[in-house]
Amino acid sequence: MRKQKKVSYIRKPFAKRSFLSLGLAIGALVLGIIGIASSVMTAGQAQLNVAAVCFCSLVISVFSLVYGTRSFFEKEKKYILSKIGMGISGILVILWIVLIIIGIRG
Repeated sequence: MRKQKKVSYIRKPFAKRSFLSLGLAIGALVLGIIGIASSVMTAGQAQLNVAAVCFCSLVISVFSLVYGTRSFFEKEKKYILSKIGMGISGILVILWIVLIIIGIRG
């Protein structure tokens, strides 16, 4: 006789901090796209405000990673939004660090 697996029909809510993580990641992505598009339109001769937008994208991405990490400490929650937000933010942080290194090396 096979033992049947128990199925839980209780729906788990999303982690509260996962919404913030995903929202910040999307905001950082939008700012990054605006900054890169502005730089491309000016053929690399972007003004200081474009650098400020790109730096804000980096900072917001780091905060999104922090909130995404903190959401995993909430018990019995869904974490899919945190994983998506952390994925976007992780890619953005790596992208900005690589671009900063390329810019410093010239």
